[in-house]
Amino acid sequence: MDDDLEKYFKEFMKIMPTEDLYFEAVRDIVKDLIKEYIKKKMNEDETIRKDLARVIEEFMDARIKEYDAVASMAKIVAKIGLVSAPDDVKEQVYNDFITMFQKEIEGIIKKTL
Repeated sequence: MDDDLEKYFKEFMKIMPTEDLYFEAVRDIVKDLIKEYIKKKMNEDETIRKDLARVIEEFMDARIKEYDAVASMAKIVAKIGLVSAPDDVKEQVYNDFITMFQKEIEGIIKKTL
């Protein structure tokens, strides 16, 4: 009988949520309360909303410019590689380069949109 009780207790403890789950839940609740407070304060002051919108727009512009610069840099590196490669290797290098960066460029485009 003691073995059954011990087994039952162990099984019961396995299905109980851990304290980490409670801490995470409380953290999420606090985050939601903070978000609500911030939204309330932002709605009270139109200049804060406008400033935030402007800053987000500037941030997005900067990110797009960064991606554009990376793409331009990749293009120049590819040109240097093609110019310095022997003629019989150029086509293979070009195809390998395009294949390698195609996934990166698709990822950048997906992140931007």
